[in-house]
Amino acid sequence: MKLSNNERIGQCLTLLSQVLSPYVEEKMRLVYGNAWFSQVKQCISNKNNSNRSDEEILQDVSVLLSVINQRWDKVFKTYLSPERGLVNELIEVRNKWAHNNCFSADDTFRALDSIHRLLVKIGAEQQEKQVDVHKQSVLKLLIQEKYHSTQSNISQGDQKIREELKELLDIIPFQDPKLLLRALTHRSYMFENPNKTQGDNEQLEFLGDSVLQFLAGDYVYEKYFGEEEGTLTQKREKIVSNEALAIVAQDLNLGKWMKLGKGEQLTGGRTNPSLLSNTLEAVIGAYYKDSGIDAVWEWLKPMLEKLETIKIEANSYKILPDAINRFQEWAIIKHRQNPDYIVIQEFGDDHDKVFVMGVQVNGHVYGQGKAKNKRDAKKQAATQALKNLGLIDS
Repeated sequence: MKLSNNERIGQCLTLLSQVLSPYVEEKMRLVYGNAWFSQVKQCISNKNNSNRSDEEILQDVSVLLSVINQRWDKVFKTYLSPERGLVNELIEVRNKWAHNNCFSADDTFRALDSIHRLLVKIGAEQQEKQVDVHKQSVLKLLIQEKYHSTQSNISQGDQKIREELKELLDIIPFQDPKLLLRALTHRSYMFENPNKTQGDNEQLEFLGDSVLQFLAGDYVYEKYFGEEEGTLTQKREKIVSNEALAIVAQDLNLGKWMKLGKGEQLTGGRTNPSLLSNTLEAVIGAYYKDSGIDAVWEWLKPMLEKLETIKIEANSYKILPDAINRFQEWAIIKHRQNPDYIVIQEFGDDHDKVFVMGVQVNGHVYGQGKAKNKRDAKKQAATQALKNLGLIDS
């Protein structure tokens, strides 16, 4: 039988209480010793708990959350920081649930996500997985609701795009298929077919790169909490590297869907790692504009986990993923300043530019790179600089 939103929240609050009961006791004992339970009672109202046994009190998720909140600085801050906001939010969720308030699908998803995040922070893997199942069910309902609410407004042109991109839309459920089509449109195609497009994907690529950097940063921060900044940066750079993104784009078969000009197609554009990674970033940016950050995170999280585990064979790509950061570290240590990247030359038509970038420190150029966008040209320049300094193998 299908669960209601209130029933889902109730089940997940029960899972949370199962974890919090021994967790709260353990952490309170570390500070208060055998007097820990008297401290618990100081945090709750005698009016509502005078006829309850100690065991019943410690099974009440409202009590447990209140104890965490009221003894935050003395006990729990060390273990749960910076998640105090989640605790306060869940106290409110529990109170609404206890008073039989109705929860919308959006409110339910947020509540389950907050429970899930707190369980992850505590390290309750089994309960976290059970709550995640509820989250995914609610997310599917949300997507279906939004999809059905927009069906009546879908134009004939939208329907044609949906039919053309059906396989991809089954994987990434865009509400507005035109955004996905634009994310797949390279500037070379727009230049050759100005009346068949609503713009190319370069702005969406820029947006997607920013979204990806943010979510990848949050992912490695949570997974490797406590690691040094340099370690976190290195892990994030691996995840968002062009090489790793290109491999994931190939797995999604993005090359099949890309809208390319004839020249790009003839020169192998559909399998070009740079074009594939750029297109994937554009798709991420488009999905963010279409459905918001929560939808992007749910779709992207498994991808981030995969990106982290991808092994790139040595010398299989010309660009070192973290070259910019590594050269910057060298420049700061040796010269106490950041390197400067300069455009030495740019050539080609407006729709097919090529940039030559140089990287210099104290006016001395250490390396050059050439690519169809400045970001890749910078990475090539930094890689060449590291090779010239003998810091990596040629």
